[in-house]
Amino acid sequence: MSGEAQKQGGVLVKKSDFDWLEDRPGWVKNAYALKLEVEYRRTSGISFQLLFDRVMRSIHGEDYTATATYGNQGDLGCDGILKSRKTHFAIYGPSPYFKLKEAQKKMRGDFARMLECWQVPKQVRQWVFVVNYPGVHPSLLSLAQELEESQPGLKVFVWSRYDLTQQLLAYARMDLILSEFGAVEEATRRLSLLTFVPEDTSLPSEQAMLNYKRLRARLASQKDEYEKLTDEWLEQVGEDTWSWFLVHTQFLIGVMATAAMANAFLPQSPPVNRLKFEASISDYAWRKYFKTAWGVPAIVILKEDYTKEVPPIGDDLERLWGVCLVQDALALSAIRVTSRLTGMWETDVLEEAWSYVTSIKIHDDEVS
Repeated sequence: MSGEAQKQGGVLVKKSDFDWLEDRPGWVKNAYALKLEVEYRRTSGISFQLLFDRVMRSIHGEDYTATATYGNQGDLGCDGILKSRKTHFAIYGPSPYFKLKEAQKKMRGDFARMLECWQVPKQVRQWVFVVNYPGVHPSLLSLAQELEESQPGLKVFVWSRYDLTQQLLAYARMDLILSEFGAVEEATRRLSLLTFVPEDTSLPSEQAMLNYKRLRARLASQKDEYEKLTDEWLEQVGEDTWSWFLVHTQFLIGVMATAAMANAFLPQSPPVNRLKFEASISDYAWRKYFKTAWGVPAIVILKEDYTKEVPPIGDDLERLWGVCLVQDALALSAIRVTSRLTGMWETDVLEEAWSYVTSIKIHDDEVS
């Protein structure tokens, strides 16, 4: 796509004809990128396809047409069309987790269906497989090349949500993006340094689910269930503290992201005294472990922009155990503080944080 001119509704327009997101301040672009990131992590299936439609309309206006299924004909192997370029899109937004073999199968199936229903290159010149995943696996790129070589006159691409976001930032028209995603608040200036959790981490699924159930039971005042799950948690923490450190770190990241997006507090400036009060941690444990327990997940979010001291754990298993226990208490206290500062139900804060936690790859996926 040319940055100087493009077609909108079949009419060639110049860049100077409109106000573009690309020309807005960095904090505005970052705010829209964060909006998209949140929506990516909440959508799958049809909801991801609808989100994709909104992104494309923000860029292409009437030149993009969303499609719908009809009776036993389905969608004819096409989830959307960019008319001026004869580009067809196939969308893959799995729930709950991205699985590579299923993505490959879906890509082959959608491509075959497109060839059954459309003429190449008369009706289709470009075919794009869009995945709700942060990046594109090399095997999908290889498959795209294979499919392209099988059909002379056709270009085949794979887009990740990173590609979608970059296109929105570079080519979206402000009048279109405002109609699809609304305006950004002035308060989002302070989110300009905030990034999101990497999604290539291997998070132990059983421990993650146990931690979620345990926190939910505590917030819902289910005493017997909480005590039963806590006994199970204590037994497992002692057996594999490193795995539980990863789980507790990720839960804190999820709560931090939830608090930031709800304008409760930022990871670099938490309400320390309120967190300590809600956590009910001894002064000794707080002094010894808080900086590490809070700092490790804060660094994951803010990277080099988190400038506070974070004492390392090293090979000290006793320190690892202490940090793990403090992180567990901090997750609960941060949820409660976020609830009090925003008016959200505590269980809703947990669900929001859990949506970030489950964005992490927590299953074993075979790669072919």
